[in-house]
Amino acid sequence: MRIPPPAPRRRPGAGAFTLLEILMVLAVIALLLGVAVPLTSGFSREQEFRDVFRGLLVLAKTARTDAMTSGHAAEVVFMKKGFALRRHGEEEPSEIVQIPRDMQYSILPFGSEKALRPDGQKWIFQPTGLCEPLTVRLTDGDAWMETTFDPLTAAIADESYSIQ
Repeated sequence: MRIPPPAPRRRPGAGAFTLLEILMVLAVIALLLGVAVPLTSGFSREQEFRDVFRGLLVLAKTARTDAMTSGHAAEVVFMKKGFALRRHGEEEPSEIVQIPRDMQYSILPFGSEKALRPDGQKWIFQPTGLCEPLTVRLTDGDAWMETTFDPLTAAIADESYSIQ
């Protein structure tokens, strides 16, 4: 009968990681986090801008549909801190979209050379479904997003932005 050879002896710590290996892994993780965090903050900032424009788009589409179905003009009113939908026969707006506290916006109506601060201006939707072309610019510090709306469909026709 043959006796198996004894198992090789392991020296203490042979299966463990060295301090240098652990530090290298931590450095790689820190580098990845350093790259990922700014990317996600820019993404969330862009989403805030898009949420505001999505709210304005919903109001515009609703105003257009209401004007076409009722046969009376409807309007989106630009207030200092948001937008509101006012249907025919309403004295007060029925639906309001507020912009975040740290954002500001301006509007550039058709034919105007200078952007205007919102102060009760009206974007009117005719019973034919037409509205005037309009450009809205949102700003938040050094970041901005600008959207132009199509006069035939009230859909977003053009968009540009700078978000860090």
